[in-house]
Amino acid sequence: MQLVLRLLNPLLKSAFALALLANVALPVQAQAPAPAPEAPAATPAPAIPAPVAPVEKAPDAPDAQEGDMVAPPVIDPKGVDTTAVPPGGDPLQRPDGFGDPADMVPVPVLQKSAKSNWDDGFATIVATLKAVYAELDRLKLKRVGAPFIIYTMTDDEGFSFEAAVPFAGATTEKPGEGLEFSASPAGKALRFTHRGPYDAMDPTYEQIANLLDAKDLEAQDLYVEEYRADPATTPDDDLVIDIWVPLK
Repeated sequence: MQLVLRLLNPLLKSAFALALLANVALPVQAQAPAPAPEAPAATPAPAIPAPVAPVEKAPDAPDAQEGDMVAPPVIDPKGVDTTAVPPGGDPLQRPDGFGDPADMVPVPVLQKSAKSNWDDGFATIVATLKAVYAELDRLKLKRVGAPFIIYTMTDDEGFSFEAAVPFAGATTEKPGEGLEFSASPAGKALRFTHRGPYDAMDPTYEQIANLLDAKDLEAQDLYVEEYRADPATTPDDDLVIDIWVPLK
């Protein structure tokens, strides 16, 4: 038995040592620190939008200053409410009239206003017509038909009038100072013809007044002289003038 014990003693010691080691190892293993938890994934920082460059407003166009160049207005004389002057036809070939009823048909004209005393009346009319002729030439518009002298006011000292010249064509230029595009008079009228000098027209106007009284007709405060012979180029004694008396 003792031999057995002596034989077993080293084994028991070895077993006891193993058991002791096992008991010590187990707590050590149990107390081993748990693995560190994984760090949470970093939340990505929100994207910061790039700053938007401000849109610059185009500067307003500067106001036109005195002396600046500007586009000229477009002038279309055909826009006037008129009837084009019929091509051809010589006003001098028109039969004379005395109290003949007729309709004045408006035609496009370039006109200029003026005034004169009675002594210089005819010279002023001719000078004003020449100014209108020159402006039509500058505008490259063609003169057609006979010119009109439209009396707008008369008194003992003199008269005011408009020199109106029919034309054909169109332009993009504006007439010069004191001139304008317009239309010749229109409406029902009586036509009288005068032949001879301008200064000898008084008897013709007296006959007109007598005829109006005899027929109980009332005229407008307007008389229109149509110079069938151009006063700028015709000798005074050879003038042929149709006097139009518009009726109310």
